[in-house]
Amino acid sequence: MFKSFYLRFIKIYPLMNLNSKNQTILIKLKTGLFIIFSLFVFISCSTTKIAYNFANIVIINWFESYFDIRDKQRLDLKKKVGQFFDWHRKSELPKIVLFLEEFKIRHSDGFLEEDIKWLRSELNLFWKNILNHTKRDMIYFLLTVDDFQILEMNKKFQEKEDDRLIKQSKMTLKELRQDILERTYNNLDNWFGDLEPSQKNRIAKWIQPDPYWVAVKLRNREKFQNDLIDLLRSKETLKQNTQSWMSDPESHWTAEYKVYVKKKMIEWESITLNIDSIILPRQRKHIADKLDGIIIDIKELSEI
Repeated sequence: MFKSFYLRFIKIYPLMNLNSKNQTILIKLKTGLFIIFSLFVFISCSTTKIAYNFANIVIINWFESYFDIRDKQRLDLKKKVGQFFDWHRKSELPKIVLFLEEFKIRHSDGFLEEDIKWLRSELNLFWKNILNHTKRDMIYFLLTVDDFQILEMNKKFQEKEDDRLIKQSKMTLKELRQDILERTYNNLDNWFGDLEPSQKNRIAKWIQPDPYWVAVKLRNREKFQNDLIDLLRSKETLKQNTQSWMSDPESHWTAEYKVYVKKKMIEWESITLNIDSIILPRQRKHIADKLDGIIIDIKELSEI
């Protein structure tokens, strides 16, 4: 799952830049009970505390959007999510503060390839900590899912026609290019302040639409969903299979996705460095100021 997150991150470049719509993209069942990883800081500094304090509601609502949750499941879910946030607030938020302070220092002088490797390593560590902490609770919840709930979830998988990936698959090449550029410009404007026309022109040359990649992701998601349904139906081996899945999510990727995603990572890392190379001093300061605001909010949340 981390790699899935990282791929999305590296495309839009500015750290911690997921608004509520972007967060939804990350909320997939393989993140399991604790999708807070996509919420803990990847939002604008003006809403960090609000989003974090209401993230438990977001998680529970997401589960209810796919499962017809029973009363006991809901009570257990609320309890487990509450316990997770208690742990995350005390254990992980202080680490995130140190991470953001280090990121700010690295970014102030311009991002290098070694900084991207550092970023990947740090985010991977955050994700592993969450998986290790939540594995038991995830298995416990999945074991309570009955056959009717599995059927309902599978039905909702098939009926989901309004998400971004499906919309992109129906776009013309021109529409797909416009969609990607608009989202990129909006994300960068949020973190840099206003982009200069010359910057937009250069970014438009670096970022190209890739309809084949959209199709690859759709086929990979279909495989993931089918594998998940099979996992839930096999109660005898669910515990063992869930542990294996959480330890090695790539084992449930399609072969073409495994190959193509490596190509895309190289491409996005190159784009990241290119974009960083054209940041103006006022824009780099704008990023630093936003990071300062997030750091202050997280310190207050963790009571540092």
